[in-house]
Amino acid sequence: MVAVARHGDSHEGAARRRRAVSERPLVSTLVLNWNGAHLLPDCLATLAKQDCPAHEVVVVDNGSVDDSAAVAARYPARWLPMGENLGFTRAYNRAVHDAKGELLFFVNNDMRFEPDCISRLARVLTADDTLFAADPTQRSWDGARVIHGRTRFVPGSYHDIVVPPWAVEYTAAAAAPVEVPWGCAGSLLVRRDRFEALDGFDPTFFIDFEDTDLCWRAWRRGWRTVYVPDAVLYHKVGMSGDEYQHLIRGVARGQVPKTWFRRRVSYHTNLLRFGLKVLPVRDAARLAAALAARAAWHVTRRNLKVALAIVLAFVANARRLPDTLAARRRVAGGARHDHRALLERFTTS
Repeated sequence: MVAVARHGDSHEGAARRRRAVSERPLVSTLVLNWNGAHLLPDCLATLAKQDCPAHEVVVVDNGSVDDSAAVAARYPARWLPMGENLGFTRAYNRAVHDAKGELLFFVNNDMRFEPDCISRLARVLTADDTLFAADPTQRSWDGARVIHGRTRFVPGSYHDIVVPPWAVEYTAAAAAPVEVPWGCAGSLLVRRDRFEALDGFDPTFFIDFEDTDLCWRAWRRGWRTVYVPDAVLYHKVGMSGDEYQHLIRGVARGQVPKTWFRRRVSYHTNLLRFGLKVLPVRDAARLAAALAARAAWHVTRRNLKVALAIVLAFVANARRLPDTLAARRRVAGGARHDHRALLERFTTS
């Protein structure tokens, strides 16, 4: 049995929320791939060595044009082609329909895993019926540093706030499993039934903040996310993204900033939609004002592409506002926990 700490401290109700697992649930590891033939060997080889007794690996391919399919065929993994690049959220949402597991492990293709990574996550997740997701430690490829640890709120400014007035630190330490506002969708184990009850990832999020949105919506329903520090993987950060495609597709380095700009647009568009959809009206307005101030600051520094990315984020959200308001009503309709109470949960020492 595993007790999960609240705010880093043990909580009295942990024992009451524990439950014995009578059968070992199947874990479906979904590896998102786009032209990752050079990355898949490390990823799939270490997934094949997991000590998890019930485990399937599915390579979710976003329309690769390299040798990814041939590489995947060398490992005990199922190939699931999307036919085109659907991005992060739409590809995973579609792949879940083909997954067989009760637990879903969403992972990037530029990772390798300790043999007990999945079993440690699953042990925590299945020991407590109030949990939705479990988040592992990500270390740099050489293991020298933690690049993703415990997620926690820290004081922020208009440069970096996510949930007003808080910014987020992603590398805090923890000695034992502990509650976090959200995990990293690049390596997140979730309960399938609750993922489906939440209608999965928001399909409008191509990449960035999909995990923030998903886990915060789960929290509003009373389904918790925890960080499990002794579940460990290693991550070649960014190797699966657009900015590295010049390594395998011959894209000239001078074109890389174009993909960087699209990523900045996606980042700010998704952050603003998260705020408009999930946060109280006052906090959503504070977030919008912070993003406007951020754009103005970048104009004064002649960072015009960043400022333009933020402007385009406002335009995209204005066009999508009716859908966002409908989604907001659905979030409010299923909520058991007030937003303010959740903020206090994570910001009261």
